[in-house]
This record gives sequence, structure tokens and C-alpha cells, in this order.
Amino acid sequence: MNKINITVLGSGSKGNCTLVETQNTKLLIDCGFSARETVKRLESVGVNPTEINAILLTHEHKDHTAGVATFAKKFEVPVFGNEISLAEYTRSTDAPDIEFNDFKTDDFYFRELTIAPFEVSHDSRHCNGYAIYCEGEKFSLATDLGYVDERILASMEGSQTIVLESNHEPDYLMANPHYPAILKERIAGRRGHLSNQDCANAILQLAKSGTQNFVLAHLSHENNTPQKAKQITSTLLSSYGADVNNEIKIDVASQEFAVKPTL
Repeated sequence: MNKINITVLGSGSKGNCTLVETQNTKLLIDCGFSARETVKRLESVGVNPTEINAILLTHEHKDHTAGVATFAKKFEVPVFGNEISLAEYTRSTDAPDIEFNDFKTDDFYFRELTIAPFEVSHDSRHCNGYAIYCEGEKFSLATDLGYVDERILASMEGSQTIVLESNHEPDYLMANPHYPAILKERIAGRRGHLSNQDCANAILQLAKSGTQNFVLAHLSHENNTPQKAKQITSTLLSSYGADVNNEIKIDVASQEFAVKPTL
């Protein structure tokens, strides 16, 4: 059995939440659905919400924090996040009687886990990705970022499984008649969201360093499709000789239901 198991309970502009399970610990990265919906999705994968030991926040945007206050209060779950993100979240949210734990950029320990936050570029006050270690295994997640650089790649390298944003197809985005130019610029900018091509390029480098399991996340409902996102990454990996049917596993997270990687 893997030391770290993950399930993306949902990912997209309407809500984001990822379950991380080890033998002794269960935690959520973000809680962007209502508490009721989060409970429903946990129960759909056989997890009682009373088993959750902590919530890690990536940043303060509503699609990542909508259910945090209610869930944390009801189930007495501590919340961890960067001090800037927590300050912004608590400034705009009524969240009494919740244990908040802030950190800056240092790794910290929680139960048997080592948690290593790393900063990514997004149009929030602050945004983190996370690398989580347990007994020699590593899992990483970065779901809201405008670009991937060498520092971010280094933070995720060596992971058995990585959840990485593949938000939009640039041609779809630019042709979208419902999006004003300023929104298109925001999404495509260096503080926006990762395109399929940029995601694929990052995955290629991470696959070269040994990662075999990837989940494409935070797909835009209007500017992407699961098929397109997977095709872009699979085609690039195949062009470098990777076996995307056996050697490398690529799953696509859903906004509507939980997805557990086919490890």
C-alpha cells in the first residue's frame, strides 16, 4: 500500500478540495465547496468527515475556502496556511472558534507528515503549492499559478504523484466571446492560470525526474475540455518516448465528482 494516497474531491472554478490520506492522518488541501458538499464527497469515497485532521489552504479565493469556516468549526479541524493568506481570509470571513495556524515559508511537521509549502504566482494576496512527505514518499500539488519556473519544479521533483493545474487552451480562451479582454489577459498572464501547454512542459520535466502519476486539475469549464488537456500532455510526453498508457499515468480531475489517480 502507498504511504500517501490522494483523491481530488473536485477541482475547478466552482470549488477545489483534495483529500490526502496516510496510515494515521487525513487532511484536506482547500475546502472550496460548501461544508455539506464536502461531507458528501468525502462519504462518496468512504471517509467520515470526523476523520479529517487538518485543512491546508493554498490561498484565500472563494473557490478554495467556501466551506472552510463551517467545516472546521463543525468537526473541530485546525486550519493551516501562510500568514498572509490567513490574514486575508479571516479579514473577510466570520470564522470564530477555529484554530488557525500560520507559517511563512518554512517546512513544518504535522503528525507523521512533513509539509513543505512553496510560493506560486497567482493574483491573490499569497498563494502556495504544497509538497507532502511521509516515510520516503512525496506528493505535490499546485493548482493556481501563472507559470512554472525552476524553483517550482525543484519543489515538486521526486514526487510519486503530482496534481498540477491545466486550466485553459489558449486558442479557446482568446476566442471566447463571453470573456472581456481584461479577463483573458488576467487568466493568461503570469499571475493567472496555467495553460495546457505550460502544464505539459512542466510535466515533461517532472516525468524526466521520475514522477509517473499526474492529475490535471482546475480545468476551465469554458476554455478547456478534459480530452484536450490530456491530449496536449500525452502528445508531448509521447514525442519524447514516454509510454503514456503504462509508464506514465495521467488522470483529469473533475468539478463534479471525486477522482482517485489510477496508480
